[in-house]
Amino acid sequence: WLKHFGSCSSPIRLAADRRLRRAGGMVMLRRGIRRVLPARDRWHSLQEYALGEANQEQFRLLRARDTTVSATIASGSAAPKSIEWAAWESKISNKEVVKCLKDFHAQQSSLLDAVIAEDHLAAVKKQTKGWELFDASISSCEKSVEKSADILKNGARALWISFQNPP
Repeated sequence: WLKHFGSCSSPIRLAADRRLRRAGGMVMLRRGIRRVLPARDRWHSLQEYALGEANQEQFRLLRARDTTVSATIASGSAAPKSIEWAAWESKISNKEVVKCLKDFHAQQSSLLDAVIAEDHLAAVKKQTKGWELFDASISSCEKSVEKSADILKNGARALWISFQNPP
């Protein structure tokens, strides 16, 4: 740093020194907090790459929104509110649209309830078909790797021979 600006105490150098000290302090603060707090999600560590005060502020706001959403999801153990279809029918003049929305909602709700009710672990454990195809594809890939090694070896030989032959 001193090579570029010498030992002068110019306003540019003083401002840059302040920014470096502030940034260094923030880095040390982040490292200290990381040791104390439990492990965070992986994307939270990307904040170190946010350069500039505006970007850091945007990242801070993003993390605040993420915290709000996570807290809302975690506290969402209550049953979802039911839709008051009579209120919507009074607000929307096209009754056929309301009927289509109501039917679609009922269909999607029943579909999601059926998916949630299924035993997914048992379904995965029952899945035994298709492994023959997987094993065949692995053996095919191994053969392809062997052929590629032969091609590479032959190509290296051809290059060596062509290099050794005089023009």
